[in-house]
Amino acid sequence: MRIHTWHLLTTAAVLATPGSGLAAQAPDSARVCLAPAQVEASNNATAAIDAVRETFVTYLTGPSIAAQPLTARLESQAKEEAKQAGCPFVLLTTVKLASKRSGGGLLGQVAAGAVRQGAWEAGVASGSAAGRVAGSAAYSGLSQAAASYAVTVRNKDELTLGVRLLAANGTVLVDQREKRSAKSDGEDLLTPLVQQAAEAIVAATRK
Repeated sequence: MRIHTWHLLTTAAVLATPGSGLAAQAPDSARVCLAPAQVEASNNATAAIDAVRETFVTYLTGPSIAAQPLTARLESQAKEEAKQAGCPFVLLTTVKLASKRSGGGLLGQVAAGAVRQGAWEAGVASGSAAGRVAGSAAYSGLSQAAASYAVTVRNKDELTLGVRLLAANGTVLVDQREKRSAKSDGEDLLTPLVQQAAEAIVAATRK
């Protein structure tokens, strides 16, 4: 019995030894610290920040990458927080949702956003079109935050997502700004932009 126990312990120690088969097959994940998004313009800034964070966390989670949300809003403080957390990468994002319809100004967009948000909340309970949009988004795998943000989008609105990925030494690894226009009310513009950016981010962390 003692010999058998010693054999099991010895085998476990060998497998855990650096360079052994089992240990070599478990690569370390690249940790990306995600700062809260800077909202340049949006119907609902809080919803935009939550949607960007949750969607990026979804796409930057896998066998070789992991996302860690930060709380600091200032870029300098976000960098310091990432440094204290030991993150080798920090991700800074900006988001802008602009109305391309006539008669809109920023104040009008905010008012319209409040109306649409109220319609969505009522729609969830009543089964209206707004509720169906949210339900469809949730069914397709969107987070609640992304689904809530999508229902504030109107036909012809334009969403711009800016992304900067910095290495620990301050080197800019990814710097891009992409936009997408809505073809219908309630269209999810954010997810495709985040997915595209996430591909570039993952590739940069592997170099």
